[in-house]
Formats: sequence, C-alpha cells, structure tokens
Amino acid sequence: MTQFSSFRFVLLLLLALSSLQLTPLWAQQADKISVLLIDGQNNHNWKATTPLIYQVLEGCGRFDVDIATSPGPGESLDSFSPDFSKYDLVVSNYNGQLWSEPTQKAFEAFVAGGGGFVSVHAADNSFPQWDAYNRMIGLGGWGGRSEKDGPYVRWKEEHKRFTRDLSPGRGGTHGKRVPFLVIVRDSEHPVTAGLPSTFMQAADELYGKLRGPAENMHVLATGFSSPATGGTGEHEPLLITVQFGEGRVFHTTLGHDANAMKGMAFQITLQRGAEWAATGSVNQPAVNGTKLTSDVPAMRDPADVGPDEFATIPDVTSNGWITLFNGKDLSGWSQKNGTATYRIENGTIVGKTAQGSPNSFMCTTRDYENFELTFEVNDDAGLNSGVQIRSLSKADFNNGRVHGPQVEIESAPGESGYIYSEGTGRGWITKQQPVKDAYQNGKWNRFVVRANGDRIQTWVNGVAIADIVDAESSKKGFIGLQVHGIKRDTGPFEVRWRDIRVRELQ
Repeated sequence: MTQFSSFRFVLLLLLALSSLQLTPLWAQQADKISVLLIDGQNNHNWKATTPLIYQVLEGCGRFDVDIATSPGPGESLDSFSPDFSKYDLVVSNYNGQLWSEPTQKAFEAFVAGGGGFVSVHAADNSFPQWDAYNRMIGLGGWGGRSEKDGPYVRWKEEHKRFTRDLSPGRGGTHGKRVPFLVIVRDSEHPVTAGLPSTFMQAADELYGKLRGPAENMHVLATGFSSPATGGTGEHEPLLITVQFGEGRVFHTTLGHDANAMKGMAFQITLQRGAEWAATGSVNQPAVNGTKLTSDVPAMRDPADVGPDEFATIPDVTSNGWITLFNGKDLSGWSQKNGTATYRIENGTIVGKTAQGSPNSFMCTTRDYENFELTFEVNDDAGLNSGVQIRSLSKADFNNGRVHGPQVEIESAPGESGYIYSEGTGRGWITKQQPVKDAYQNGKWNRFVVRANGDRIQTWVNGVAIADIVDAESSKKGFIGLQVHGIKRDTGPFEVRWRDIRVRELQ
C-alpha cells in the first residue's frame, strides 16, 4: 500500500468511527425488524387479513415484511420450506394442514434458537398434534383439543389471580362478535407498559376455553366472555407471551376479520408484541387513553397506519424554541421550598446544597401544559438532582410542597432521564429502567423532554430513556430546577444548568 493510500485509509477509518460516535443510540437501534408473514391456509379469510397485518406492521416503520404463502388445502406441503433463518420474526396467519417434518424441525430450531414468533387469532387453532408448536403458543383451540392437551387458564376476579382448570371439556369456543374491553393484567411488561389499563377492541371473536401446555407462559391481558353474547362467563386470555428455548412468542387471540383488524387495540398490541418477540423490548411510543379508548373502540384503517409523529427526538436546532433563562439573572423564576442557594455564574444557573435543607426548587413563574423542553446540566458526583415538569405548589397540599413529575438527573450508572413523582408518594412513574449510562459524568449533558397529553418522553445525550403514559399527574404546571437535600456531614455539592429552552405544542 502506498503512503498516500495508507493515509487515505486511515482518514476514512477515522471519519467512519467519528460518525458512529456522533450517531445517537436511539438512531443506531432503529434498524428494521425483518418479518416473515405466513399464510395460505386458514378457515378465516386470510386473503383479506394478510394484507392488513402487512399494513399494520410495515406502516409503523419498525418492520420489513415478506410473505410466504403455502400450497392450498389438499395439496402437498413438501415444497413449503421457508428459510426462517433469514428473519428476526415469524408471524403466522396460518391455520391448515401440518407442515412437513423438515419444515417443522426448522421452525422449532428457529424459535428455540432465539427467533421471535407471533401467533395471530386462528393460528392458535393450528397443529393440535405438533407438540412443540403447542408449547410455543401456550394455549390453543379446536382441532380436537381437550383436557389431554392441558388446562384452561382464566383470571379469577374474586381471587385476583390466574387459575388452571384441568376439568374435562373441549378446547375452543367463542360467542357472538361484539366489541369488548381488553383488561391489562401486567402493566409492567414491555408490551403493555405504555398502554392504558383498559381499552376497547372492535367487534371480534373473543376466544374462550383455550387449552394447552401453558408452559413458561405469561398472560398480559384478558377479556370478559359475557354469557349474554354466548360467552363462557370467564375472563379469558387475550394477549399471551411464552418463552420457548431462547425464543420469545407473542400470542394474540384478536383479529378475526377485516373489521376486527381496524380496531386500534388489535393494531397497537400487534405492533408492540411483534417488536418484543423479535427484540425483547419495545421502543414504540406509549399510547394514552385519548387514543386507545375504554368507552368505545378506537378504529383506524390499516392503510392509514404510519410512523408516530412524536417517535423521534425533537430537533433542538430548529425554530420555535423560547429561552427560559437569559444568562444574566433569574427573571421569570422564583424559589420554592428549601434553603439551597441559586446564583448566576458565567451564563449558568448554579444550585448549591445547604446542610439540613429539604429539596429546593427554582421554578418558572408561569405554567406550561404541552411542550418540548431542552437544557444542559452538569452536577457534582454524589448529588442527585432533577427538573420538575407540570409541577404544582399549593398551600393546601403539604404546606406548599412542590410535587409532580420530575426528570431525574444522576451520575452514571443511575436513573438519569427516568420520571419520578416528586412529593406525591407514588415513587417512580417509569417502572422499567434499562438504560443507566446515558449520562456522562463530569460533562455537560443535553436533556430533551416532550410532554404531550398523558405522554412523557425523555432523551439524554440523544439516547431515548422514557416513553410513558402518566394519567395521574397534573397536565399543567411549572418547570423547576431541583437541588436535592443532602445528608449531614456531606457536601456541599453543586449542580449547573444552561441553555434552558421550551417550545409549546398545540
């Protein structure tokens, strides 16, 4: 290699490495999930529903979907041998003849080896004689299933828990197609963590009396199968996860026909369940109760499904931002609670701890409702701090104690960017906290916050941290800079803020 070529190679390598370092983590993690959607046989109209499943997945921008259509009923399936290994996820809209033994073995190896699998509605009627498949889906119906295949699994409201019933009886039934309420039973699982506790599904078949091995199975949500519409009178599983070897399975009983697939309950849970099955996490946005409603079913044509307009981090270099701190004095701010001191130094607000003081807050004198907020912060090692959003201080609540959502600021490894309910006793609003190292100790750190309706999102140094639905907190209040109280014989500590800006949303 010539000297010039060596120099050029090194230069290109350095440029490539620097671009990787500058690319925020949320963008690096945005690679699409490759999906194989299987159809070709089904006692339901797969020719109508497969395109809708395709649109729901492709439309949200998270998935690239291929379709594998099997030979028709009565035809040989020997030639049906998809290359599962090319994909992150397999979604089944299939209910028909048993696949060939080599295809069965290949699919078992795919899921057991860590591949994701999603079973949609009647796909859980398939393959009653295929042991591994039944262990993947947890519960199934029809096809001669009975007590020999495993228990019924139901939520018992009087006991507040799931029970397993091995009494004799067939597997699989449903009443009339009507709208019904989806009740979340685990609000901390990644699939359901960003969803309301209850929401309506469009008119659909509510499967009941499903039976199966129910091994390594977890029920996320149920629906009440009303006797008034021909149902079982039980709270039946609707959304299920199963661990099969190293693979994750998401099983949804929703989605009987085109109308059911227009239900946003079907669409959103399918998108979130599919991402979880493929990756083990869900980076899609939280959905609040004004979008996924509990009184009437929220409906949407799958052709209109598109990426969430608020899925990405706000551009802090764009227009419309208003400066909250002028760099010279604390005009527009006032202190609440505590005796910590706040001063202006080199264009920054510096908060300093005081021995024996409770938490102190420098707060905006006006309130904000729906907005995007950005600031830079640098705190001393050992000091916990935060920024309040939509917070309140009322004389009739703990003598004016500042309370409301707080965006945590803490040295890494820590909870920076997660949302804590300051002063209310609720504790952490963000229950899941996987990212602990986005904050860079000893440096200026860029925080970005979006609060819109019930939804709160945060980013730290470009890394997506929180995306939650918080229906309990106030939707309007001040912004406050916290200096945390400290233990005796510690400190003093300081925390510094600069470039504090807000952009209000319509």
